[in-house]
Amino acid sequence: MTHNFRSEGLFPVPGIILPWLPEQRFRFAGFGLRLVCLASLMAVLPAARVMAESWRKRLGPPPAIIDLHQHIASTPHHLDRALRIMDAANIRLAVNLSGGVVTRSGDQPSPFERNWQLAQKTAPDRFLLYFNLDYSNWDSPEWPGRAIQQVETAHRLGAAGLKEFKRLGLYLRDGAGKLITVDDPKLDGVWRRCGELGLPVSIHVADPRAFWLPYDERNERWKELRDHKPWWFGDPAKYPPREELLAALNRVIARHPQTTFVCVHFANNAEDLDWVEASLDRYPNMMADLAARVPELGRHDPERLRQLFHRHQDRIVFATDFQVHDRLILGSSGDEPPPGDEDALVFFLKYRRWLETRDRDWPHMTPIQGDWTIRSIGLSAEVLRKIYYDNARRILIRSMPLPAMTAKRIGRDFALDGALRHGSWRGAEEVLVDSTLREGIRRPEYRTTVRVLWSDHFLYLGYRAPFDRMTVFTPPEMKGERLGLWDRDVVEAFIASDPARPEVYTEFEVAPTGEKLDLTLTPDRKDFEWSSGFEAATRVDRRGGVWTCEMRIPLAALSSKPPRAGDRWRLNLYRHQAATRTFLAWSPTATRTAHTPHRFGWLRFGEE
Repeated sequence: MTHNFRSEGLFPVPGIILPWLPEQRFRFAGFGLRLVCLASLMAVLPAARVMAESWRKRLGPPPAIIDLHQHIASTPHHLDRALRIMDAANIRLAVNLSGGVVTRSGDQPSPFERNWQLAQKTAPDRFLLYFNLDYSNWDSPEWPGRAIQQVETAHRLGAAGLKEFKRLGLYLRDGAGKLITVDDPKLDGVWRRCGELGLPVSIHVADPRAFWLPYDERNERWKELRDHKPWWFGDPAKYPPREELLAALNRVIARHPQTTFVCVHFANNAEDLDWVEASLDRYPNMMADLAARVPELGRHDPERLRQLFHRHQDRIVFATDFQVHDRLILGSSGDEPPPGDEDALVFFLKYRRWLETRDRDWPHMTPIQGDWTIRSIGLSAEVLRKIYYDNARRILIRSMPLPAMTAKRIGRDFALDGALRHGSWRGAEEVLVDSTLREGIRRPEYRTTVRVLWSDHFLYLGYRAPFDRMTVFTPPEMKGERLGLWDRDVVEAFIASDPARPEVYTEFEVAPTGEKLDLTLTPDRKDFEWSSGFEAATRVDRRGGVWTCEMRIPLAALSSKPPRAGDRWRLNLYRHQAATRTFLAWSPTATRTAHTPHRFGWLRFGEE
């Protein structure tokens, strides 16, 4: 089974790393990032090479992946090591759930601030950080208010979400020695405020069922428990039943329907598919991640599991629990010899094997979690795309790194024909405008492609927009400009030539009829009288259900300083399909308006 994924949005290049090429350069948020591809890394990782060679034809090029569940120590060494492994596995974005607390000690930066600053310095577009709650002074009447302030501070500092560990209900106790439960009312303000600010909550309660069974060699998770005695919760005098923890979490999810809860480790209950499915059915704001539970999930009937994944394909996210500390942890670990980088790559490849193939009875990726083999579930390409990338992108939309593209340099200007037939368009990078503005939900049926060129005198934009019903003004006003053009079918470009002042930008719109509109915008004014002198040409193929548009904008109208190769401007691209009220963006703004300059992407001027 081969899946040909396109790189788009966060990864605006025409293709994914191809395993038969020695290397490929990715343009990622405006930075040239050199990625060692799978094939070249195989030359130095023998174990991974053997595995990759046997799967290559079946798996095809590696997809772009967001890993929603990692734990990485915040030091330059650990982050660099994580990046090397992520590059090899094509993990394009990792969520580090160990971001730390936002409370400060004196005038010193908080742990979250230090960790965030280091991640920004090391690889600003490869890591997102969640913050962790500080439970100090829990018994104080002021704690609930201070906890809400922690959420607000984390949001202001750039946290992408909140991670709550399994300490609630199992480890944390109040001053009287009573366990603090997941559904304690003192926490309601935290959950509510996360929802109001758009911060997803990744939450861990309970653990595998075996951790409540007798602590002896007959326990199927004995190897793991033997090396981690604090993970055994079978003493009823100290710990509540596992089912009680799960029920408490579900009560919280029910009380806060506006908050997205990513229930880690496959909803904290990978052993019971019926329970997971019923919970997903009952709570639309609940999601499940895969972290460290493929060894358990792989024991289920693959057809039953495949049906669950297809039914809830918008609610399951790729996650691994990959950890980089002084030793690597691949989902779990004990006192065995520490794994190396090649073992980590095999770990990620096995996730792909389980999700993409129909293989049977093969050794899973975390042997300490159980002495059994697993069976793959072979999901469809559409479902894989959502699990690998789209679902995580949707819940992280407020914090996602900005996309970038490169304008192809051309040596000679050309006249527009509206059909994108001129040879200059060949070889130009193509990006996709296919995501809803606020939520970042993909609409593949209206997936619009855009390419950008530049010369000494002009900036060219070429759009290809599929449609099913067309909505335009009748008759068209081919002379002058028509206000309200944005209420019908239209393609748009917002351009800020000064990256330091993205709030000052120009807007260009073209309808299928060829009608056009341009204006300048500042924080306090829209100038519709301004004229850039830009040209536009369009073609409508009603039989093929696609319309195309070319724009040619004088560079002198965009900036008093001509761009040079390597310069970067801010850019966003849009398309409106009026009949279905579908407004799509290249860089979703996570707001209700396209006029959100801080969420514009990056346009880099390339060399000829």
